[in-house]
Amino acid sequence: MIKSTLKYSILCGIFLIGLFFISINFGSNPLLDMRHFFFDLGVFFLFIYFSGKEFKDYRNDGYFYFWQGISVGFIVLLPAVLIFSIAFFIIFEMNPELIEAYKEGARAMLIEKKDLYLEKFSKEQYLKQLAAVDDETTTRLLFSTFWKKIIAGFLITPVVAIILRKKPK
Repeated sequence: MIKSTLKYSILCGIFLIGLFFISINFGSNPLLDMRHFFFDLGVFFLFIYFSGKEFKDYRNDGYFYFWQGISVGFIVLLPAVLIFSIAFFIIFEMNPELIEAYKEGARAMLIEKKDLYLEKFSKEQYLKQLAAVDDETTTRLLFSTFWKKIIAGFLITPVVAIILRKKPK
């Protein structure tokens, strides 16, 4: 199961890296844009689904239990996110202007949505959040992105396991 699934994991990691930088080149900041979370859900769905489908059809005689789906999902998810995170860290450390671009985008987003933020929270919290943007580091941004991708994968894995499961009669 692990060997056949790892190729999908590596491809998924590469695809996540590509999607991240394509989004940046099209002017969308994937670290700030919530739509990117839905892209991650779609990417994880595709790679976990096809990995599970291959295992079910070619290695397990058409049977696929829920626990196998969860296992396949985690085997695809964890290395893919690690590959993405390593590439993310290397690229952000080599290009300090990327972290500065993130900070500018985060500041602009907070200023743009100031009224909404002040409506929900206090002015003190708003100013604290604005100051926190200046303290952002590559490592903190990396961990934040890592956990968002892990959560996306954990949300989609049971869905794929349910879709693909088939018990013997």
